[in-house]
Amino acid sequence: MRKALLAAASLLGLMAAPQLAGTALAQQRLVVAAYGGSYEKVMREQVIPPFEKANNVQVDYLAGNSTDSLAKLQAQKGNQQIGVVVLDDGPMYQAISLGFCQQVTDKAAQDALYPIAVLGGGKALGTGFGYTGLAWNEKLFKERNLPAPTSWKDLERADLEQRISIPGIDNTYGVHTLVMMARINGGSEKNIDPGFRAMRQKVNPNVLAYESSPGKMSEMFQSGEIWMAVWGSSRARAMQLAGFPMGFIAPKEGGVALMTATCAVEGSPSPDLAQKFVAHLVSPEVEAIFSKEYGSGPTNKNTKLSPEVASTVIYGEDQVSKLIAMDWETINANRMDWTRRWQREVER
Repeated sequence: MRKALLAAASLLGLMAAPQLAGTALAQQRLVVAAYGGSYEKVMREQVIPPFEKANNVQVDYLAGNSTDSLAKLQAQKGNQQIGVVVLDDGPMYQAISLGFCQQVTDKAAQDALYPIAVLGGGKALGTGFGYTGLAWNEKLFKERNLPAPTSWKDLERADLEQRISIPGIDNTYGVHTLVMMARINGGSEKNIDPGFRAMRQKVNPNVLAYESSPGKMSEMFQSGEIWMAVWGSSRARAMQLAGFPMGFIAPKEGGVALMTATCAVEGSPSPDLAQKFVAHLVSPEVEAIFSKEYGSGPTNKNTKLSPEVASTVIYGEDQVSKLIAMDWETINANRMDWTRRWQREVER
């Protein structure tokens, strides 16, 4: 009897082995290219794990700013390995125009968003609202009896010489800075010369570093190397949550609208998984996480936030409508020329 039971158990084991092996082999891989820093931390710890579990997939994360990720898409053209990309809204419009984004297939997910968050007729979806403004170390400002910043003109203040950091032109924050300096000096996206002149003559003496890495920017604030920076509301919020005495404002001339956006990459190895992950990123549950932990306002109309969290983010169409919008058509048409000029005249 014992021999018979052992034989039966062995047979069941042999029968189960291929099934277990098949389950292990069935796990798919999805490559996601998105921001580093505090955004990456939220993705890795709270957003990716439940998606992996629900879909039996391994998500590989490629951290980089929008310019980095867009360059990866261009380098892989015709042989895409990235399944999903997260970019700032400006570079995302570039990605759409270059044919890198699939049409969104989950119409319910798309229809749940505010219309402004549907980009390129549904080629990409906005995942979070924020704005570019001025961040400063409140503790250092108080210790030195410095007035808190209120205007984009504060980038020119003599008492902040070599104490400011601004992301480079490769970063959306840097583009916003250039355009705003043009606007407050009589120019615009279509007349950018006043912006370059102000950056070169008035702002440059105050800039310690043109730093696009969010991690390095955080380090410079924490070490006291810089006292003020042009940064995003979500980045500032992350440092506030970490206990840093960070002040942040939309300057009186206006904060610049900044939307993070995502798309499933055309020609990627796992298009169905990519589409699922895009829908996952704009779900009310995930957007609520990013609102609390990263400081981005929800683009999904069904996202519910506590009053405490809602008071710290862009929440609802009324608040979004008050932000300054950029002319991305003009910016993207001239960005290569602006980049060369920035490297030649500003960040030398």
